Amino acid sequence: MYKIGELSKLSKIPVKTLRYYDIEGILPPDYVDNLTGYRYYGAAKLSDCYRIIALKELGFSLREIKALFSLPKENFSEFLRSKEEELHILKKRTEERITILQNLNATLKECMSMFDIVIRKSDEIRLAYDRKIVSSQAEGEKILQHMQHTVPEAISGRRTVLIDYETEYITENFDMGFGVEITGSLPKSCGLSEKTLSFDGETANLVCPASKYEDGLRALHKYVLEHDYQITGPSCKIRYEDSTVEIKLPVAKLKGFDVNYNEELELPFENDEEAIGHWEMTDFLPCREMFHPQKQKSALIEDFVNGLYFLPGGEQYWCFGWTKGLLLSTCGYPARKSQNPYTIEKIGGETYMFIEFKGPNYYRGGRADILVFRKRDSNAYRKQDIMRKDEIPDVPADDRAILGKWNVCGLVHSPEAFDPRNPCPIIPFDALYWRSAEFLEGGAMVNQFMNQSTDSLYTDSPDVWRWVTGYVICNPRTTAGQYVLRRFEDTAYLFVQWKSGDYSFGGTEPCWYVFRR
Repeated sequence: MYKIGELSKLSKIPVKTLRYYDIEGILPPDYVDNLTGYRYYGAAKLSDCYRIIALKELGFSLREIKALFSLPKENFSEFLRSKEEELHILKKRTEERITILQNLNATLKECMSMFDIVIRKSDEIRLAYDRKIVSSQAEGEKILQHMQHTVPEAISGRRTVLIDYETEYITENFDMGFGVEITGSLPKSCGLSEKTLSFDGETANLVCPASKYEDGLRALHKYVLEHDYQITGPSCKIRYEDSTVEIKLPVAKLKGFDVNYNEELELPFENDEEAIGHWEMTDFLPCREMFHPQKQKSALIEDFVNGLYFLPGGEQYWCFGWTKGLLLSTCGYPARKSQNPYTIEKIGGETYMFIEFKGPNYYRGGRADILVFRKRDSNAYRKQDIMRKDEIPDVPADDRAILGKWNVCGLVHSPEAFDPRNPCPIIPFDALYWRSAEFLEGGAMVNQFMNQSTDSLYTDSPDVWRWVTGYVICNPRTTAGQYVLRRFEDTAYLFVQWKSGDYSFGGTEPCWYVFRR
């Protein structure tokens, strides 16, 4: 149980206000000492405090909050809906607050216990701290118990903290942070470090009994995903003496995609010798803090580049270039030009690069992802050194079946996946680069491509492309893309492998352009 001053410190609600809430019947204490008159509150009252703060931020008066608290939970939805209508009529609140109200209302319809989820700023907690990879939850509990006995009682607070640095659901070998709240300086003799647990942005908060922790964590993640929030850091489990837990999850609210966002990439080059060489991707994380050199967290690295090269002089290859402190990229669909800050650190005898990569969430008002790379070597590669090259078939160009002009109609992962009713399932037709191909006798080709920046067609130089039986050859890249002819519903289609920079530098399997004569 907490005195009114302690609850005030935890909730950031002034003592005077808490007394007023008691008098008004909004937030009565759980126990009042008849002898001293002291009010005592259980840790679960934090849930009510956060609820009051959220409702006040949404424009509810104390009279309305009191009326709401007096209702059964099943009537909350109707009460909230009427307030939403009032906000729309008066037009005195922002669109974001209305959205929050709608989200709360929708959540109540699904599960009344979810009402305790509140998105708000969070406070700092000073901790005696340690971080370890543990084989099981039971091992983690033993570590935390040992820490509680290690921290001097005179400076030990009433809360303990578990920080989950994992990004995926796992059942063993957890990367965990362990903390015991402290109120004074930590003696060096105890063998623990000090850490201030802070949340520099919005945080999704949920308070529940310790026995409901797993259900609460799932509910919190479900809420965040369904209401368009990006997770920006590790989840924290704060435990109180009365078997109540508070779950905190750092988040950022996502908005509409900024289709016009681009950054200048034509920057003066500044050298960084430490960056030059080949870097192998090792992790993909919401924030730098979650990295551990002995514990890869994310499986998403298989969906990204398997490595990066920083070429001397900032030479650009594929969709990447660089200058000191910045990876310059043109990535994604639609393609975005981004300046992605990087830092280099030496950890455990290895050299790591941390790149703040501006992916899709960033363009929706979220945070940059953290891409982690480990240095493999410091060689001064050139573009031609790292390009994947094919063995060019030594066969003549004598396939008369493909002579003539063909127009692009789609892009597929393979000829077997082609459906004439949906010829372009990967990206919209307007985004396609290759637009027509003319096969001439003797192996010459005339190819037209779309200049996306000017929205106009151009014809490639005649020395770039040629063909031989069964293959289309790109001379500068030394690639040989197969072609095959297929008929669907009495119509002839030509499929040509597209070996772009994704193939030459990224190591991915090529897609197939689809042509009709």
